[in-house]
Amino acid sequence: MRWLFSLPSMWMVVAVTSWIIMAAAEDTSEARSCSECHSNATCVEDGAATTCTCRVGFTGDGLECVDLDECSLPGAHDCSANSSCVNMPGSYTCVCSDGFRLSPELGCIDVDECAEPGLSRCHALATCVNGEGNYSCVCPAGYWGDGWHCECSPGSCGPGLDCVPSGDALMCADPCQAHRILDEYWRSAGYGAGYDCDSDLSGWYRFVGQGGVRLADTCVPVLRCNTAAPMWLNGTHPSSDEGIVDRTACAHWSGHCCLWNTPVQVKACDGYYVYNLTAPPECHLAYCTDPSSVEGTCEECSIDEDCKSDNGKWHCQCKQDVNITDFSLLEHRLECGVNDIKMSLSKCQLKNLGFEKIFMYLRDSQCSGFAERGNRDWISVVTPTRDGPCGTVMTRNETHATYSNTLYLADEIIIRDLNIKINFACSYPLDMKVSLKTSLQPMVSALNISVGGTGMFTVRMALFQSPTYTQPYQGSSVTLSTEAFLFVGTMLDGGDLSRFVLLMTNCYATPSSSATDPLKYFIIQDRCPRSQDPTIQVEENGESPQGRFSVQMFRFAGNYDLVYLHCEVYLCDSVNEKCKPTCSGTRFRSGGALDQSRVLNLGPITRKGGQAAVSRAASSSLGFLKVWLPLLLSATLTLMSQ
Repeated sequence: MRWLFSLPSMWMVVAVTSWIIMAAAEDTSEARSCSECHSNATCVEDGAATTCTCRVGFTGDGLECVDLDECSLPGAHDCSANSSCVNMPGSYTCVCSDGFRLSPELGCIDVDECAEPGLSRCHALATCVNGEGNYSCVCPAGYWGDGWHCECSPGSCGPGLDCVPSGDALMCADPCQAHRILDEYWRSAGYGAGYDCDSDLSGWYRFVGQGGVRLADTCVPVLRCNTAAPMWLNGTHPSSDEGIVDRTACAHWSGHCCLWNTPVQVKACDGYYVYNLTAPPECHLAYCTDPSSVEGTCEECSIDEDCKSDNGKWHCQCKQDVNITDFSLLEHRLECGVNDIKMSLSKCQLKNLGFEKIFMYLRDSQCSGFAERGNRDWISVVTPTRDGPCGTVMTRNETHATYSNTLYLADEIIIRDLNIKINFACSYPLDMKVSLKTSLQPMVSALNISVGGTGMFTVRMALFQSPTYTQPYQGSSVTLSTEAFLFVGTMLDGGDLSRFVLLMTNCYATPSSSATDPLKYFIIQDRCPRSQDPTIQVEENGESPQGRFSVQMFRFAGNYDLVYLHCEVYLCDSVNEKCKPTCSGTRFRSGGALDQSRVLNLGPITRKGGQAAVSRAASSSLGFLKVWLPLLLSATLTLMSQ
């Protein structure tokens, strides 16, 4: 034996043998009966001797057995390097590490996340690189990011491409395909003055419609294009082989054709131009289009036109209508819009009546006519639905608001004999929006909310005198008794009103003008009315572009005579969201923080009569106490909980 083992080897054999003997001795004990053995032990009865032995995977004397943790003992388990050992009562199991899966033949093998759909979280543009037990994502050249999210940076895209928004990221794209549309007729350089301002424009746009299909490239006179200082392209339009070119847009004002300027980019596409526009440096400035750029062929002739050839060039020409003999037969079109009124006359009928040149304007001659093409050729004038602009006069009764004006028509710049005028009017039933517009100084607050990709919305909140919501309180404050009711209306304006509805998420009162005042009395909380206050009625919420609720006037406990109202609102997408609240039972506050950027503020509302009136009311009416006592206690508890 001394030739087979060295001295260290002999010591190892002795040590291991000793451990086995000690473990064996430790795992076995004699007992008087099998009932004394541990539940994780086996019992052997040999005549008068009874022996308890711990089962495999446990250690102890048989009377007490504890689990043997094979995972913590070197050499006690056979888990591979790509797995982890998990101890179990009396045994263990091997679990493959992240990025590996179990193969019956090979054990834990690498998972190729790049080859199997759904396993990689790489961005759509990124390259997936598989590794041992993991993978990485690499953004393509010209993009930056961690591979899970890749975005282009300005100037990093190839020729003719630009870094444009796509969803919630920036992607390289051809602006000829990735652009938005501007189709307002008033952008025509032939349209009169107005108050439009392109302060919200940013990105690539294409002009379409009857105003013109390209930016005006000569200085436009002031007070055109429905703005004060028209903006025009100071430079030539590029050819299609030039790609994206840099230009400057100038604004004409105060005798200077380029008093203000801003950089723009232009690209020639297949038959049209696209423009990378930025917001102008001031208001009111707007981009103007060249009305002569409206493209027309004989395929676009209206029903009152024929296709004629003039020196080899085909164009549309008015038909000769022998039925039009006097102005009483003149066809007109009156459009009563929400924000403006448009009166239109048939251009061809006017020409058949002898109007070679058409001069059309309203009481204020700054509001002049402009050409429109559709199924007919029209000459139109537009006036806002407001008292004053363009000479429009507003009258109002108990049920309707009416806007009236006069259209004047001439065929020369000067008039001696014939002066044709046509009176027209539009009447609107009084609702919350119309009643606010027709009031001199309504008690109202407004808030602008931008919804990505859909435009800018304006939300207004006003205090009304009756449940018809057609008589807003006038002035900056109002005084009411505690017997009066507050009728509060909120309404949405601008943007896509067919898709979004107005949801009042939280409406509350405070004794100060601060919407963050810790003393709050919630009227609507977490979308639902306060059930403990029987005077609260929510007539409309999350169903349309407006919301309405009412509550009886009150005062806060303590030395407070002022009440301010605040409403947190949310623009709910009725296509993709459930907007109408479902309210039942007792409601409890969620504790979520209010978004002050979406809070409208209204007030002050002063309590008429002061402390004496409250004392008399309290002593004279038990019914009054039943209503107000829980309200005052609730407001006080709200303060204490803050």
